[in-house]
Amino acid sequence: MKTFFKTATSALVMTLAVTGTRAADIPTAKAAPPPPPFSWQGGYVGGFAGGLLGNGFFSLGNYTPLRGSAFVGGLTLGYNYQLTERVIVGAEADIGYRGFVSAARVGNTLPSSTNQGVLGTFRGRLGYSFTPRWLVFASAGLAYGTNFTSSSFTTLVPETYGVINNGPTVRAGWTAGAGFEYAWTDRISVKGEYLYTWLADTGVSYTTNRGVYLANVGSAGHVVRGGVNYHFSTPAAAPALVSPLPPVAAPVVTK
Repeated sequence: MKTFFKTATSALVMTLAVTGTRAADIPTAKAAPPPPPFSWQGGYVGGFAGGLLGNGFFSLGNYTPLRGSAFVGGLTLGYNYQLTERVIVGAEADIGYRGFVSAARVGNTLPSSTNQGVLGTFRGRLGYSFTPRWLVFASAGLAYGTNFTSSSFTTLVPETYGVINNGPTVRAGWTAGAGFEYAWTDRISVKGEYLYTWLADTGVSYTTNRGVYLANVGSAGHVVRGGVNYHFSTPAAAPALVSPLPPVAAPVVTK
């Protein structure tokens, strides 16, 4: 009987010891680390719309400003590289539509409204993120677009009416400006920007009731536009870590 109680007591002590060891080794799920901070780095696509205030001219004897307003809108493709926590560099290209630009009468000359056409840019961007989701930037680079050609013109003295001979052409130039962008979500951002765009001057031929005249046309303007971008690269949160369950030896009972 004493041997039986002694054996039972030993088994009970071993069981309690092993149970305590296993309870101490039960794995616990560690708290998930906080998601990484928002980053501007990565590619994006978007769209924009706004207005252009003309700063061109039509020159045929008199210098006539082309300063009417026109609609602009189009698509954007770009990439940002987060150089530091605050500094972002990148490149952006866009292509869009430009509406008609009206002209004013100066002296005897009155050109018609300009043609409609394309207007696009290839620009470098340098930005500063003063909070994680607010970005201000400056940009500059190459511009291209349809020149501001009027389809016809009239002059009062001497009375002349001219019609364009050659159609509009795409000219190269430069652009520079600044803007801001706000990351509404990790994927969607909204922006506003200003650009001054200049295209190379063009000689334009007109057939008139007095022969062929050659006018000089300047194409430039102030662009103010807003846009929405979709960003592709967003860091993902790391998964929670779980400690592995160590093997537990079976209890040994001695008789």
